Amino acid sequence: MASERTTTPPQAYILVGPTASGKSTIAQLLAEKTAAPLVSADSMNIYRGMDIGTAKPTAKERGTVAYHGIDLSEPSSAYSVGDWLNAIRPAFQGLETPIVAGGTGLYVKCLLAGLTEQPAADKALRARAEKMTLNELQAEARAAAPKAYAALSDPENPRRLVRLLEKAPTLGAKDSNPWKKELPTVIGLHVEREILLKRIAVRVNQMYADGLIEEARGLMNFSLSTTAEKAIGYAEAFAVIKNEMTEAQAKERTIIRTRQLAKRQMTWFRTQLNVEWVNTQEFQGLEELASEVSKGWKKARIIL
Repeated sequence: MASERTTTPPQAYILVGPTASGKSTIAQLLAEKTAAPLVSADSMNIYRGMDIGTAKPTAKERGTVAYHGIDLSEPSSAYSVGDWLNAIRPAFQGLETPIVAGGTGLYVKCLLAGLTEQPAADKALRARAEKMTLNELQAEARAAAPKAYAALSDPENPRRLVRLLEKAPTLGAKDSNPWKKELPTVIGLHVEREILLKRIAVRVNQMYADGLIEEARGLMNFSLSTTAEKAIGYAEAFAVIKNEMTEAQAKERTIIRTRQLAKRQMTWFRTQLNVEWVNTQEFQGLEELASEVSKGWKKARIIL
């Protein structure tokens, strides 16, 4: 975003946290109070028609807040972090400082640091990768950069694995984020593990009750991108429709994958970003928690 800076550079309030931590609810509450635009930093919210399984903001919520970063692409299309950065630019062109909230750490990091550190595409590597199985790609990526691999939000996405292999030579011996020390501090929500696991189970069961399988049935008319096809919840719903799983098995598998995602997200935030954590259990109710997040933002409004 640096190329579009004027005399008043764009600023942002940023809130991160694992899935089911409540960050979207807090961001919505604060956006309503301040009339700030809200930017979704969630790589699955970009897909149109994938609403229930991504916990996308409801029509009512979108009616009270100006949202950016959602419904940007058909689920049949590939979508990059660069596409997302371009799509959210309008949020930074108004008078109010936007709130950026989400669990896709790569989106947040690239918003803060830009894309300058991304290496060029390695055509030979990509040609070789096309002939490899997912397991082979994962094994090579894990061996090349074990810490960065552990922080991947989607290790079943071949495109992400290839990009990691392309970046591996630049990571150095520490196999970490060499730009972390230069990044500003963002606010994050921390939820005790047992509480988070219970929230994940409740959320998954509610998604299936709200019609996730029927939503997935409608998506089967599309030639889905790899990311959309393997998305948590949707892959399991597709399996139910194809009689490859029972609904109970699909729910359990979705819960397990969501727990794994939450763990990877926390690893990413701790190794790739500078986060000031707010312990959600220390506050009574959403209003108190939102107030604490707001206090943190006042100390750490970020110039992009």
